Amino acid sequence: MITFDNAVQKANEYIKESDIPLVITLQGRFSEGWFFCFQSKEYLETGESSCQLIGNSPFIVDKDDGKIYELGTAYPLEKYLKDYEIKKQKMPADIFTE
Repeated sequence: MITFDNAVQKANEYIKESDIPLVITLQGRFSEGWFFCFQSKEYLETGESSCQLIGNSPFIVDKDDGKIYELGTAYPLEKYLKDYEIKKQKMPADIFTE
């Protein structure tokens, strides 16, 4: 299992891989890990709509394996988190151990 601090570190490393500067705008805990939402730094600083990301899907860091899983944008975040919880409950536990 990983800690919240580990999850934040992984999330920040993940968004640094982008071609443009990104900032985490929302983070939270759910039963299977942590979720993160992000936006372009330039949009947050200027409010310029042409700098706003579109289609940037939230992602999670799983509490057991520490992997990042991208979610979607078609449904509310809560639906993706619930779907992940259900999917994970159906998987053998040893999948999430290193």
